[in-house]
Amino acid sequence: MALCGISRIDDLRAGAADANPIGPGDPDNESVGVIQDLLTGQGQKGLPNLLSPDYGSFGSLTGAAVKGFRTQHSLPAGNQVDSQTLQRLLQSPATAPIASRAYLTLALNFTYSGLAKILSVVAQMEGAGKFSALNLNTDKAGLSFGLIQWAQKPGRLAEILKAFFAAGAADFVRLLGAGDPNVANGLIAHTQQPTGGIDPATGQTTDPAYDLVNHPWSGRFRAAALWVPFQQVQVQTALNDFGSSLVLIEQYAPQLNSERAVGFMVDLANQFGHGGARSIYHAAIQEDMAIPDALQAMANESVQRMQDPWKAGTQVRRQHFLTTNYLSDDAFSHPALERQPPARATAWTPPSGKIASS
Repeated sequence: MALCGISRIDDLRAGAADANPIGPGDPDNESVGVIQDLLTGQGQKGLPNLLSPDYGSFGSLTGAAVKGFRTQHSLPAGNQVDSQTLQRLLQSPATAPIASRAYLTLALNFTYSGLAKILSVVAQMEGAGKFSALNLNTDKAGLSFGLIQWAQKPGRLAEILKAFFAAGAADFVRLLGAGDPNVANGLIAHTQQPTGGIDPATGQTTDPAYDLVNHPWSGRFRAAALWVPFQQVQVQTALNDFGSSLVLIEQYAPQLNSERAVGFMVDLANQFGHGGARSIYHAAIQEDMAIPDALQAMANESVQRMQDPWKAGTQVRRQHFLTTNYLSDDAFSHPALERQPPARATAWTPPSGKIASS
């Protein structure tokens, strides 16, 4: 049985006799946060997330969400999460899954440590942690999709699409090609074009057949995000990307080696690209800066580089990494990924034969 590493959650899931239900006013903020994340994944609205000061506080909103979930699933009335309720939260297919600790470990079988922990925080910044997060060209980058917002304009959307295809060609055709192999193949070919198949000035598609920010494509991407094997692909692809980022960051900023600093830098590279993160580092850093001062200087520099509509959001994003209790100031360790060289992109070629659609 997979474990999430929080003893109370693991005991409740196992049905341990001495495991107390989680309910209103519970002081165990870590376990309450898990319940809030799982309820959010089940479609309950308005619950605090990792970025909220109310995250981990079991108040009236969380109690109402528990009541609603129990009623919806024909469980005895109540506002506590006992073993049966937790089991049902985990066994019911998530309608709005997020990359929370519990979901990454108990649903997708990843270990919540190292870069996987950082991914959970970064994903909250990009799209509230949602596997189905979509940015429909609000930044003139075409479609941006998923946990770390693989964007169409810089060619990153093609990366996650090729990873989906490699993990399950038939599922790719079914979910993203509407059962038509030619449409599925064309999707990857389109997004592999220069600037991802969009006009770089407007973000509008260069081919009306692949207008990914509108129906039916937006619905297809949302459906693909609910397919658990593709959720696992999203996580693994993001971890690979972060591992590559970390190798590069260690080359020019080896002193930024705490968990908080690594998370900050990986998030910076995810938002600004490898070149942008390096440029911000060199522009902001002065000799012998302490790590907190260095991170604050880079935070300020990154905000200045954003266009006015995005400055406030970037400020909040940077400050969260500087202050969150979910990242520590201890040395970061993820040896398996630190030893890997940066991933190299490989060319995608259409299959020679017809792909089955089921």
